[in-house]
Parts: sequence; C-alpha cells; structure tokens
Amino acid sequence: MNDLGNGLEIGRTEQTGNAERSLLQRIANSRINYWAAYLVDFSCPVLLAWLGARQHLGWRATLAGALSGAGSFTLAEYAIHRWLLHDPKCFLFPLHEAHHLRPEEHAAFLFPTSLAVLLPVWWFLTRVLHLPDATFFLCGFSAAYFYYDTLHHFEHTFRINQIPFRWLQGRWAAHGVHHRLDHTNYGVMTSFWDYVFGTHHKQVKRKSRAA
Repeated sequence: MNDLGNGLEIGRTEQTGNAERSLLQRIANSRINYWAAYLVDFSCPVLLAWLGARQHLGWRATLAGALSGAGSFTLAEYAIHRWLLHDPKCFLFPLHEAHHLRPEEHAAFLFPTSLAVLLPVWWFLTRVLHLPDATFFLCGFSAAYFYYDTLHHFEHTFRINQIPFRWLQGRWAAHGVHHRLDHTNYGVMTSFWDYVFGTHHKQVKRKSRAA
C-alpha cells in the first residue's frame, strides 16, 4: 500500500508540474505578455538612466559604466542561451524548445521579469555596497537586453535580403545557422563569445553551378 500511495503521489506531483509548465508556456506565448515584456524592457534602461542622472556622476564614469554593462550582457546572453535555455533539465528549456520548433511565433519571458531582477540588484549594489556607478552599469546592461530583444524579434520577422546593412545580414545568417544547428552560434548580438568558446559556425555559401 505504501508503494501504491507513493506512486500515486509521484504521479500527482508530475501532473502538477506538467500543468504549471503548460500554464507558463501559454502565458509566455501570449501576445499580451510579448508586447508587455517589450514595454517593461524598454522602461528599465530609461528608469535606470533617470536614477543615474540624479547621482551627478561625471560623463567618464557614466560612459564607462554603461559600456561595461552592455559588454557584460553579451557574455550573460551567451551563457544563459547556451547553458540554461539549451539544458533539458532547466525549467526554461520547454519555452526555448518551443521557439526552435515554431520560430515564427512570438514568445517572451513573463513581462515583469526584467524589473523583478534588475531593481533588487540595483538596490543591493547602490545601497548596500555603495557603488554609485552601478546604476549606469545596469542601465547599459538593460539597454543591451532591449537591443537584443529587438534584434531577435526582427530576425524572425524580416528576411535577410530585406536588411540593408551587411553586418546585420551577418547576424541574421548566424542566427539562422543556430536554428539549424542548435549547438552553435549562441550569440544573437555578437559572435565574439562563440569564437571564444569554440561554438561559432559560419554559413558556407553554395557555389552556383555553371550552365
């Protein structure tokens, strides 16, 4: 009886977990959540820039903080994409797997995520550790995240031949390779970390046959 009861309990737990994942996926795939996430992600760097302006830092500290934050995001983007979103054990894996299966459908993390993560970090760095330049560091970090969001959206909205700039066409091509070979080209904004960690894969153009 104990074994039967344990089996039923495990079954109920698995059903509850599946139901929670299904609900999370439905919310993430909703258009309301998608555009609300864009609004929140845009608001974060604006809010942090306003908070930073109140600290009256010099332009050098402001620029250095913002650039270091943006640069740090490129590494965070690579690491999260590679070691979390592509890890079957991670709770975010089903959401990202659904994106690979249906890349034309828009999906986003739950819209309050950016505020829920960035504001406590900002409070801790500026109030507890007394790092005034942390505001512009997080401003650059969140601005880079919004740029990443926008770039990724356009990559699945416009065709590569609609893009006027060659360097942007390179980003389109690299991300297209990732959707075919999902163990390569994890960087959406830049291929720098793919080169560093050996996961870059260049698309080879096929030579046209002579008539």
